[in-house]
Amino acid sequence: MKTIGVFSGAESFGIICSVVKMKLVALWLGATGVGLFGIFNNSLETISILTGLGLRQSGVRAVARHSGDAGVLRRMVRSLRGWCALSGGLGALVVCAIAPWLSLFFFGNYEYWWQFMILAAALLFNALTGGEQAILQGTQKLKRLAKSSVGGSAFGLAVSIPMFRFMGDRSVVFSILAYSIGLFIFLCLFRDKDLKYEVPRRTDIREGREFAKLGGYMAIASFATNVAQMLFLSWLNRDSSTAEVGYYQAGNVLVFRYTSLIFGAVGLEFYPRMAAQSQSAHRMSLFVSHEIGLLLKIFTPLLILFIICRRWIVELLYAPEFEVVIPFITIGIFTVILRSISACMAYTIIAKGDGRTYLLTETLDAAIGLTLNILLYKAFGLLGLGIAQVAWYGLYTLMVGAVYFFRYRMGVTRDAWIAIAGYSSVCAAVCLIAAFI
Repeated sequence: MKTIGVFSGAESFGIICSVVKMKLVALWLGATGVGLFGIFNNSLETISILTGLGLRQSGVRAVARHSGDAGVLRRMVRSLRGWCALSGGLGALVVCAIAPWLSLFFFGNYEYWWQFMILAAALLFNALTGGEQAILQGTQKLKRLAKSSVGGSAFGLAVSIPMFRFMGDRSVVFSILAYSIGLFIFLCLFRDKDLKYEVPRRTDIREGREFAKLGGYMAIASFATNVAQMLFLSWLNRDSSTAEVGYYQAGNVLVFRYTSLIFGAVGLEFYPRMAAQSQSAHRMSLFVSHEIGLLLKIFTPLLILFIICRRWIVELLYAPEFEVVIPFITIGIFTVILRSISACMAYTIIAKGDGRTYLLTETLDAAIGLTLNILLYKAFGLLGLGIAQVAWYGLYTLMVGAVYFFRYRMGVTRDAWIAIAGYSSVCAAVCLIAAFI
């Protein structure tokens, strides 16, 4: 709860900046601008994940496991920073090389190639930023991490507003770059001064192969998830319109982005703690049970409030034309309950360093999600996407639950089972009733 209090404040500020940003984009650039943000951000995230070798997450595990030994910790930090610089440079080169094909893939022409090349610089800054974030998270310097997040969000918004007003659709890619630069600058200001920048040695790079290998599995898994998202966005853009992509992105932001405020805060403290205790099945079972109960208590009243105010929320955050997403978000918001259960169990997989299992579950999950999105959108439109999200996360919960209970022989407490049954029933009933009002 203390971590949620510290980090959720920073994330709330970031979300306010994001709300202001998307409100201005919706007013000045319309649904097309929102759609461009979705396409460029998803492309950047997908390539970052593949070339970044999952260092952001695997680095946290390596730092957390050795945080008690100052000498080993310094070597881990040097190694992590070296690997992040290498991965960022590689990613930037990849984006520059395939920029024309990305433009052709998403837009059917080569006109946007230069905008994808600008994303290469953002990718490099994101890689360096990920290393510093992993160090702060692994050493539990969460207040510094929160302060850097606030500063980066403020910087990105301040630079973006005049660009939105005067540059039109071209401002989208420059706004993404501004946010990346701002976050990196403030992370440098708030980094742990005891862990100074040192030139990595060859031995440091070799020593980092262990977390790079785990990160590689995680990167491929995350890449598969983002490729599935890219394929769906490309299909939706071609089969329908860029405006429809904008509506889908707006719904996704409301259902996933803002709830990530709490999920992100919990993960910041929960994941390093799980990694440090990964050899004790009993401790990890208790941690998972407590975390599930906590998340359900937090999200149940928020979900009910969201359902009641959903129309006002859409009009406030976007524009009246975006009311078409209401059926999508009315059903889709139930995913926060399923995510509360599945996310806590999924952390067990990466905390144990079981890269192959993580790769298998995430890749299968991506394929299921892409299939459900296309089939149910064809059948029911935006409402179908809300149904698809719930079915998707329901199947994912069953998959990670099977790994958690049968592969790792772990369990949850009786109180956690009662919480899951009670809160899930209430929230499911609220979502179904609201869908027919």
